Amino acid sequence: MAKADKRVSDIVRAAEALEEEIVRLETISKSARKIRLSSGKNIARAAAELNETLALPERLAQRLQEVAAAMTSMQERQQAALEPLTAFAVEIQRRTQLLGEHMKSFDALGTAAGEVNGQLAASGGDRAVVARAEARLQEISEAARAVFDAARADDFPEIAREADVLKQRMAALRKRLNATR
Repeated sequence: MAKADKRVSDIVRAAEALEEEIVRLETISKSARKIRLSSGKNIARAAAELNETLALPERLAQRLQEVAAAMTSMQERQQAALEPLTAFAVEIQRRTQLLGEHMKSFDALGTAAGEVNGQLAASGGDRAVVARAEARLQEISEAARAVFDAARADDFPEIAREADVLKQRMAALRKRLNATR
């Protein structure tokens, strides 16, 4: 919704001035052609109107230059608005790629944690399997801490939080394994 007190743009002003000149030309053209050239007075009036039209091409040219200048100004404004968006698009692309890398790392940790849980469930209390699982849980916990630190440093708090939760779960599982020995 346009504001009532909004400034009229240069392009609108220039176009309106050009339109006024063209309307003036059209009006004089119609009026002059309607004059019957049957008396000296009418011929003089038609000549006067014709002389008035001689100044119009110069004014029309000036108005067209004003429209062109306003168009150039609008093009500069457009460019000024687009340039920061181009840089922003590059930043979005970079951040998307970085987010994807963090998500890939986090997904790999989740897969590894699921595999360890599966091995523990199938181990039947086998001490060797439990010892390998405990070592693997330590590795996952350390990797989760690295993902947490990297995600936090790159300002991805949700991934950092999820990595921290995974690290805490791995630590809790390791404690339960140590308690059952």
